[in-house]
Amino acid sequence: MPTRRHFLGHLGMAPLFPSLIEPFTQAAPPEGDPDSIARNESYWREIQSAFTVDRSLIHLNNGGVCPTPQCVQRVIEDHQSYAYNVPFYMHRRTLKPQWERVRKGIAHAFGCSSEEIALTRNTSEGMETCQMGIDLEAGDEIVTTDQDYPRMLNTWNQRIQRDRIALKQIPLPVPMENTESLLDAFRAHITPRTRLIMVCHMVDLTGQLLPVKEIAMLGKEHGIPVLVDGAQTFGQIDFTYEDLQCDFFATSLHKWLMGPPGTGFLFVKQPHISSLWPLMPAEEELKADIRKFEDVGTQSMSRFIAISEALAFHNRIGIAHKEARLRYLRQCWQDELIPLDRIRLHTSTHSAFSASLATFEIEGIDSTLLRDYLWNTHRIVVRPINHPAVQGIRVSPGLQTTLRELSQFTDVIKHVIQFGIPS
Repeated sequence: MPTRRHFLGHLGMAPLFPSLIEPFTQAAPPEGDPDSIARNESYWREIQSAFTVDRSLIHLNNGGVCPTPQCVQRVIEDHQSYAYNVPFYMHRRTLKPQWERVRKGIAHAFGCSSEEIALTRNTSEGMETCQMGIDLEAGDEIVTTDQDYPRMLNTWNQRIQRDRIALKQIPLPVPMENTESLLDAFRAHITPRTRLIMVCHMVDLTGQLLPVKEIAMLGKEHGIPVLVDGAQTFGQIDFTYEDLQCDFFATSLHKWLMGPPGTGFLFVKQPHISSLWPLMPAEEELKADIRKFEDVGTQSMSRFIAISEALAFHNRIGIAHKEARLRYLRQCWQDELIPLDRIRLHTSTHSAFSASLATFEIEGIDSTLLRDYLWNTHRIVVRPINHPAVQGIRVSPGLQTTLRELSQFTDVIKHVIQFGIPS
């Protein structure tokens, strides 16, 4: 239980609980370039020991939710335990200053002002804040693609029904490796009624990276703001705001940052804050304040404070090393499977167009049946993809994934290719 000394120290804005990262990552990354470090199994075994994952299953759907390191779990538990022992108003008084420190930490990692970062519960909340908060009239147009996240498309469908706007969707090739043709397609869909461009940084269905900066520059040419769904990229690949130049960016921190479940952030470029309506009305004095997007009523602050520990864990490894390791894990299973008959890869192998997520199909095998077989028989977790443009299973290893687990997965897939799925 927190002591009075802890409590008084906390009032002075000192962290209530010290960082717990050191017991799990004693050593700094070894010397060498990121690609060589990515293959240093002794180093990654140390990182793997930071997770309390169930090794009786193989989790290859980290693009859904990554496991949270034990050090982050402990911070959540300790802050929550503290919160249970003081009145809520005192809880807010003592923890709210640390919320601001978290905001600054995220802003530093993203490369923007802390006054442009709102802490949210997930990517969807951030995206929907922008989608529902932008002023639109009947006949106004939104330009996006045919492979955006379903929840975001459903949000536009509601505005279509309510406000009579129009949604123009650009078909994405699978895989996509021609930036100019995609930019030409966006140009062709822009009209005087276009009010917003929405695009994924990484397509959830395939792991395909899209040329966000070029699309943002195209938006600037026409005076059209650009909203980016960054659910799959923050914490997975090495970039900052400078590499995007978009107007809005939303992501989840329980994915590749490996933060607490139910955390994310929304970036809103300063000039847009005043005109963007929050999902829940805030005080008028917050009209030009990024914090108006956080005014959602009573909620537990513990998981948001623990974002700082997730950032510390992330920074200790280094994003360049982390990205290289995740790409290497993909390469390990891909090299085993792609040469085989009946395997169709639906994600580009070019590093400029993809990272650690990839989707493949076994011709003649239903993706949902394959997902069910992998889980029910082998306790392997993947995500089935069933979309008009792409069918298959999406594979996304995480930092906790071992090479042995990937080998077990590829052995099962080889068996399925040879013998099919048992009835």
